[in-house]
Amino acid sequence: MDLLRRVAVVAVLLSLPSRGRSGGGGGDLHPVVLVPGYGSNRLYARLTAAYEPAAPRCGAREGKDEWFQLWPIDAAASEPAQAPCLAEQMSLVYDPVADDYRNVAGVVTRVPSFASTRALVGWDPLVRQLEAMGYRDGGSLFAAPYDFRYAVAPRGHPSAVGERYFARLTRLIERASRLNGGRPAVVVAHSFGCALTYQFLRARPLAWRQRFVKHAVLLAAALGGFAEGMDGLASGAGSGLPNLAPPARTRLARSQQSALWRLPTPMVFGDRPVVVTKNSTYSANNITEFLDAIGFTEGVQPYVTRVLPMWRALPAPMVPVTSMYGVGVRTPETFVYGEAGFEGTPEVVYGDGDGNMNIVSLMAAEKEWSGVEGQILKVVRLPGVSHVGFFSDLALKKVVAEIQKAVSSIE
Repeated sequence: MDLLRRVAVVAVLLSLPSRGRSGGGGGDLHPVVLVPGYGSNRLYARLTAAYEPAAPRCGAREGKDEWFQLWPIDAAASEPAQAPCLAEQMSLVYDPVADDYRNVAGVVTRVPSFASTRALVGWDPLVRQLEAMGYRDGGSLFAAPYDFRYAVAPRGHPSAVGERYFARLTRLIERASRLNGGRPAVVVAHSFGCALTYQFLRARPLAWRQRFVKHAVLLAAALGGFAEGMDGLASGAGSGLPNLAPPARTRLARSQQSALWRLPTPMVFGDRPVVVTKNSTYSANNITEFLDAIGFTEGVQPYVTRVLPMWRALPAPMVPVTSMYGVGVRTPETFVYGEAGFEGTPEVVYGDGDGNMNIVSLMAAEKEWSGVEGQILKVVRLPGVSHVGFFSDLALKKVVAEIQKAVSSIE
């Protein structure tokens, strides 16, 4: 009887659902892969002997083989005296001959803890909710952080860092599926991570997408750029270094490959005035003239050859998509520069959006993909939710609910 009793107990245990036990390796969960927004990534750096600092104090760590956190920047490191050093070390260099971006000589960078949710900044509320559903970091829940300064490029143009990221993301999604009984993954992305996710999906073969990606949940997916992208290149706003003087701040902002990706695209913004000066009006249709006007002529070639071709159109990704975005929040729409031109502070005209992303761009996926045969698309508008408010109490429950629906849906 003892043997029969033990056999019966084992049979009962084996029949219980595996949700909440390991979260992977034969459980009943579709894996979830999180792709963060621009500011939710961590970036570490190391200075080699090849580093030639502009100021002696910037080379304090030079040649010590010591890794330090370059981003996010803590309060001590963001002091005015340190800001120029950090700006120099965070900057990229575009080589027009190689047609690619790279770090400043002597600066080595890495993104820590790839695949783990521990790598993300500000995603803890969502991660805790997913763990309550039975997800486990490294088993059924993963993260794909990236070096936010870089992006990718169209076919025929090299993008070493971006291509490596896409290769790692491909392997991560395949591994997530393998650990969870071959189930396809649900990819949850936010902000700039949505743009990367969209281009990633478009770059994978359709058969791969339909095999390994069950659903994409896009939070604040402004796939048409946004107005602040132009002001950021003109003034350096949004560089992340508030104590940095304007000339250095502007150089840092313009050095990053991803900055050109944030420009409003012609197909979405058209002739809407985005930047207005005393003598000129600039829209998404004359970005090259705008780049010349602000003195960023070196940005024209990479914009025309490496960015614009990727955003001329928004073909449907042909995997099920839930697009969630905030509305009803005052959002910069037009920047009006006065007598001082780009040296002055612009007057801002506001419109609808999520506080950062313009409504016309947030609606781009809805406009382009609705009615496309074979494309499943659900749109969820969140009144009063700002761009950074998706993980607040106001929106978090709705985000989790949509992830649950994506995980459990039969498509």
